[in-house]
Amino acid sequence: MLIAGIITAAFVTLSAASAGAAEALPQLAGQDYGKARAALLRADWRPVALPDADQCMAGDKRCAGRPEMYACAGTGLGQCVFVWRRKAVLIDVITEGEERPIVRYVRPRKD
Repeated sequence: MLIAGIITAAFVTLSAASAGAAEALPQLAGQDYGKARAALLRADWRPVALPDADQCMAGDKRCAGRPEMYACAGTGLGQCVFVWRRKAVLIDVITEGEERPIVRYVRPRKD
């Protein structure tokens, strides 16, 4: 019975933490990344420059001057991943589009 209680308590704690993290995710889908970026900064999210990030290619407007760029595809849908932090929460902001990147979704960043 004690073990069942511990497991239940751990599940409740994890569920509450997951719910809190989900609530903390900014709702940016469908927005132009430039506008989404400004909204993130206003909401105290900060860009994260990861050491293993790709280099922004010369002339690529999607990532120029954006240290939070982790990776940008050169073909296909032109997807990019941008990394942001607020307190202990890290998120990926995924965009599509080469000329005008639009946020497709935001997800918690996995280590």
